[in-house]
Amino acid sequence: MKRLLHCHQYYFCILLLLPLLFSYPAMTYAESTSAPSGGFIMDMIPLLGSNGRIKAIAPGCRAITGFLDGAPFVWSRDFGLSRLTPPPKYFGMGDFVSDDGRSMLGFVSINDAIHPAPYGQTWARPGFIWRYGEPLQYMSKHGIADVEWYGMSADGKVALGYGKRKRSSAPAAAKDKTAENLELTPYYNRWFSIRNKKQLRVLDEIARPDISPYYRLLSRDGKKLLQKQQNNTVQIVDLQTGAQHPLTFGGALPHASADLAKGKKRILQAGDPQNPLFRWGRWPGFRHSRLLSDSELKRAAPNSPLHADWILDDFFCSIPSFDARFTLCVLYLKQVPRKPARPLLLDSKTLTVLARLDTKGNDIPIDDGPALMGLDISDDGKTILYERDAEIWIWNEDLILPHDSLPRPMPLARYLEHFGLTLPSEQSIKSAVMSPDGQCFFGELALFGDEQFPYKQFLACIRGNASRPHWDLNSKERSRRGGQPVR
Repeated sequence: MKRLLHCHQYYFCILLLLPLLFSYPAMTYAESTSAPSGGFIMDMIPLLGSNGRIKAIAPGCRAITGFLDGAPFVWSRDFGLSRLTPPPKYFGMGDFVSDDGRSMLGFVSINDAIHPAPYGQTWARPGFIWRYGEPLQYMSKHGIADVEWYGMSADGKVALGYGKRKRSSAPAAAKDKTAENLELTPYYNRWFSIRNKKQLRVLDEIARPDISPYYRLLSRDGKKLLQKQQNNTVQIVDLQTGAQHPLTFGGALPHASADLAKGKKRILQAGDPQNPLFRWGRWPGFRHSRLLSDSELKRAAPNSPLHADWILDDFFCSIPSFDARFTLCVLYLKQVPRKPARPLLLDSKTLTVLARLDTKGNDIPIDDGPALMGLDISDDGKTILYERDAEIWIWNEDLILPHDSLPRPMPLARYLEHFGLTLPSEQSIKSAVMSPDGQCFFGELALFGDEQFPYKQFLACIRGNASRPHWDLNSKERSRRGGQPVR
């Protein structure tokens, strides 16, 4: 009887330990918090209210932009809060801000919720450039309508946008009031840049990205941009010389563009040390892979990506660092069967990988899984913000936790906790914006399982002596410069 009791106790202890043993890869970030780093974390609801949001943060939290009460705003430590008043019936927001807070890119548009457009139509959205102490510069004055912004240089001198430009041979637009506000048909798409306030440059000859994404494409030094082409390649384009350099993953180009006759690489082979997935494996029962050490390779599951040959199918959400030496990318890979029935026949298995690409070829996989979205990369390329399974995660090359030898991604909430900045434990971060130095974050919280967010908003800076921003929402001081958008 005693032996039977000891036996049951033994197996009971083993059952208790099994979850801990097999959860090791997912618990590498669950370390005790360190002492406060001298930064801060604050609730932004008192400042932004229920309908405000931050879209961009300057390094050191020197300036921020976004929207407040349906109108664009810029806050700077140098001059305080500047609220722009849109024309009647319009709302707007700021999208990008320079490091000194004295230049901002934004747009205005008629509020569809209050003034819906006719069926099948949309209101135009005039884009503008705001500079402290100057009138708004609407892009419609350059003949560009319906603008999306895709980056501003750190000094505020270069801006990249995508919009519609009226054909010189187009018929005169209708003069009725409804047509004046519609997205008219005699327009064609244009990528353009603005330099030194007024120099408009249409980029058709040097760069014409195939699609219109929703993230930054301009390097923050203002010298390079990323363009997506129809063969799935992504080129780093020098705006001064027009020279192009293709992005690769482990030296491989997307298979639709790889010319084998010219010796271009298209397959990432298992066992090849030059393959970034050489050590990319997972444990049995886990969904996500990670970089493995020599001793951990023995524990890799048979279906780990490191055991298969892959081809690069496509790039998605490519974002450059300050000078485009590093690029944050989501990569779509397809597995190559060991013995295909026909040459170049692809397996049905696919893999989505978030990676930091290096122009020198030192590419690093960071995460994998079906629900990944790259959000931003710091100027030095060492900090990456991304979305994974509807939660915000972060990877910092310089942060290696105890009992580990490699940097690992972790939820942004855990990352902030590591620096002594604590959020409510019952809430998760659903949306976030990062400053270019990787030090400050604006985030939106939501209860677990609650899809209605933001539930609460916060601003956090992990280092430095930056003071908390503050402004007077009751101030009557507003910027009314700019008047009606020109159409």
